[in-house]
Amino acid sequence: MLRKAVGGVVMAMMVGSVVGTGAVNAQTPTWQDVQVRDIEGMHEKFRALAGAFDESQYDWQPMEGVRSVREVLGLAVAEAHLFPTGWGYDAPATSEPGFYDELERAAALPKAEMIRELDASFAFLIGVVEGMSEAERMAAGEYFGQPMPVHASVATAMNDMHEHLGQLIAYARANQVVPPWSRGND
Repeated sequence: MLRKAVGGVVMAMMVGSVVGTGAVNAQTPTWQDVQVRDIEGMHEKFRALAGAFDESQYDWQPMEGVRSVREVLGLAVAEAHLFPTGWGYDAPATSEPGFYDELERAAALPKAEMIRELDASFAFLIGVVEGMSEAERMAAGEYFGQPMPVHASVATAMNDMHEHLGQLIAYARANQVVPPWSRGND
């Protein structure tokens, strides 16, 4: 148990590493472990929302000039495929070479293909982050052309993807789609 004072209040936090089964053991997780679990959790939520929307809702957008449901999902696919290129990795052969070309390709997918692409793109991203050596994580990288160490670029990229997940959650609520993980017990 780790205790930390925050604003005069002592907060107790359990510290443990997460293993593949979701169990917690006595070892402290690495930053890499935390990032991998975060990406896995985002994948589950993007996938759940992609399945919860009806295909007829995929082209809904809150107003003109704002991404549709399909475009936000396509953006998640494009980012999962292409963020690793800023860390020295090649994008999968199935993706388009440029960000906007990949975004356009992914944002045109029908629901069933979108869900398959979410699975494939997040599996790729998870594999890249999980497989990085410490030297690769500390190496020079970039985020949209801005130089920064790879580990910081990974964190910045995940922050961006969380923003899009929040956007998709707002879209779901506006369309009376309840995110599957927030449903009450029936």
